[in-house]
Amino acid sequence: MEFSTPESHVHLGLPALLEFRRGRADDEPLVLATVIATEGSTYRKPGAMMLIAGDGAFAGLISGGCLEGDLAQHAQAVFASGEPAQLTYDMSAGDDLVWNLGIGCDGVIQLQLQRLARADGLDVLRQLDASHARRQPVLLAVSLGDAAGRIAMLDAAGAFAGEPGLRAVLEQAAHDWPNWRSRRFADEAGGEVMLIHAPAPVRVLLCGAGPDAVPLARILAELDWEVTIADHRDAFARADRFPPGCRVVRSRPEALGENVDLAAVDAAVIMNHHLESDAACLRQLAQAGPDYIGTLGPRARRGRLQEMAACEGLPVHGPVGLDIGAELPAAIALSVAAEIHAVLNGRDGRSLTELNHG
Repeated sequence: MEFSTPESHVHLGLPALLEFRRGRADDEPLVLATVIATEGSTYRKPGAMMLIAGDGAFAGLISGGCLEGDLAQHAQAVFASGEPAQLTYDMSAGDDLVWNLGIGCDGVIQLQLQRLARADGLDVLRQLDASHARRQPVLLAVSLGDAAGRIAMLDAAGAFAGEPGLRAVLEQAAHDWPNWRSRRFADEAGGEVMLIHAPAPVRVLLCGAGPDAVPLARILAELDWEVTIADHRDAFARADRFPPGCRVVRSRPEALGENVDLAAVDAAVIMNHHLESDAACLRQLAQAGPDYIGTLGPRARRGRLQEMAACEGLPVHGPVGLDIGAELPAAIALSVAAEIHAVLNGRDGRSLTELNHG
């Protein structure tokens, strides 16, 4: 089975959910809360998910922190009955419940809660974990309405888990691998299914492990992105300088492609602070073609690097980052991370105030 490359890198918080499941007993039932519809202004959009354990612990956000505790209480009834339930929070109502929850948005959010047990849903979570570890994009199907409670998943390599009756709708949607985050489909039985696209984890390469790479790696790791830092200098290429989970590779710039799989990189920032070293990295990245390449330094330096790397027509972001007035490493890291996130998601990084001026 072949899939086209997804264009969306929308973050659904999947790594946090999978880490939460790994921390529970292997056969412990969980409740999955899924946002299935929204109206007006809401913190999360359809497809957002949250996992709740029987002891009230949970992972994932479906609001800014105002609904999660109430949802965990509602989940207890789903644990007890085994039957799915739907909840609607109307934040525009202005009633006592809404004010007591401290909700600041004025939209409507509808959720479905369903129990995941060993025979069905937990197998889906295990396969999701395995697919995520292999960097496979995934389609998740959640049945709604009269058939609520069924769940299944299919990844880009064809791995399937869950309710067999949902396989057909997953394979139909996978013929044209989606760049949307979520969508509702009719299944063969005439029911309704929420399809959720969980893209593969974003991989970012930092070419250079100097002091300014540390805060950038920290922010990127907080996004649950896979971060690789490459540098040939022993004093800098040390794993203990970077957040857990970051991969540090000792590599000379001219041998970058021999030590890092550049074809798997989604975004790269070239930050060796050395013209020839940066040009060597850019030359190899230009051949691999990641979605984002950024370089430190002024525009003239970027042009010089492109000339040295023989890639004058290649889109390269330089000076790297968004204009937020950054001067110190932490602020520059914030600026760079924000630009990468915007580019990978097809956004221009404009102020939300401007976009929502009405």
